[in-house]
Amino acid sequence: MLRAVTLLLLLCSAAPHAADRVVTTPSGDDIPVSVSGADSDHLLLWLGSEFGGTPRRTALAEAIAATGAQVWSVDLHAAWFLPVGRYSLNDVDPAAIAALIDAAVAHAGHVYLMAEGRVAALALSGVRTWQLAEHAGPGLRGLLTFSPRLYTRTPQGGESAEYLAIAAASNLPIYVLQPEASAGFWRIGQDVRELEKGGADVFVHRLPDVSDGFYARPEFTPAEQALTDRLPAILKGAMAQLDARGGTPTHPAAIADGVIAPERPEGSALLRPYTAERDAPELRLSTLRGSDVDLAALRGRVVLVNFWATWCPPCVKEIPSLQALYGRLHEQGLAILAVDVGEIPATLEAFLKDKPVEFPVLLDQDGQALRRWGVYAFPTTLVVDRDQRIRYAVFGAFDWSSDEVVETLQTLLAIPPR
Repeated sequence: MLRAVTLLLLLCSAAPHAADRVVTTPSGDDIPVSVSGADSDHLLLWLGSEFGGTPRRTALAEAIAATGAQVWSVDLHAAWFLPVGRYSLNDVDPAAIAALIDAAVAHAGHVYLMAEGRVAALALSGVRTWQLAEHAGPGLRGLLTFSPRLYTRTPQGGESAEYLAIAAASNLPIYVLQPEASAGFWRIGQDVRELEKGGADVFVHRLPDVSDGFYARPEFTPAEQALTDRLPAILKGAMAQLDARGGTPTHPAAIADGVIAPERPEGSALLRPYTAERDAPELRLSTLRGSDVDLAALRGRVVLVNFWATWCPPCVKEIPSLQALYGRLHEQGLAILAVDVGEIPATLEAFLKDKPVEFPVLLDQDGQALRRWGVYAFPTTLVVDRDQRIRYAVFGAFDWSSDEVVETLQTLLAIPPR
């Protein structure tokens, strides 16, 4: 009996210092909230990720609470029995986020909303709903967001980005934490300009040597763990920056006609015809050995231009199939240019040391080629015909050696130059 009581006491002492809350939405749905830390005048309302909770995310919430701010970790998936994954929170009603803000503001004097990736758009829509209900005031100090994704859909490459209407209709203070090892890093200035259209004060904090989700993923580098350890202090400083702006305005910004709903999953992951007639932009870059490669010199060949980085797992995964495709179609006139973005030669050389890649790998260290080619996600691949017009574009990795892809490229290879 004594052993059982002792074991029970040990289990209780090992349990996390968290209590459960439930926030009820206007439609009667219950949203479970896990609370880290004691009551405080500073409360971080963390909406979480499309990909759900992880042990490292829970540990981070506890570490943030140790700095003095209570953390409410929201489980939107559990509220509606949603499967985790990309786009999984698309249909959450912004009124639910407004209800969460209401509950948080009633509990603490200073509330900070935090969201990641595509959930940032849901957070902004929730704040606007809260403002329209005439509940807004200085209690909501602003939004902290990691790698916000505010597009109606991810551009396929060479396209201009179309932003969700809510991006330009938000006027609360916003603090963006942007990993540098991310495709979003190269477009963060454009995101800021869009957010500022509605009157939002936007701060940007660049996070070096880490990629998206570095604080939550089960796989992480030593640099990512080191920055995760520093993140509670960084967030505390970010909250102070938001405090200086005086909180969320009572009335929302005007909203223009446009797409409000977030992007949906695309139908096919294979090559899609490029919708607009466009000549390929300039592409002249150096290889690891210092020699220049000029796309213009490849006129008369079909060229597959692949934008990637070594820190991007889908990019790395597709390398063997790109090599297989090159081996199969090179003699028929296919060239492949792999454009590594934002990395130093030593990083790329170490990565390629044990990989049998026969096609040129080019260095776009300052991201200028990425911008000229309209790339917003890694990997993005564009196919240029023999007359140097973009004919296909796709983002995301897939099997380049599949019969469907090979047949599509062989059809293009069969067309002579003009």
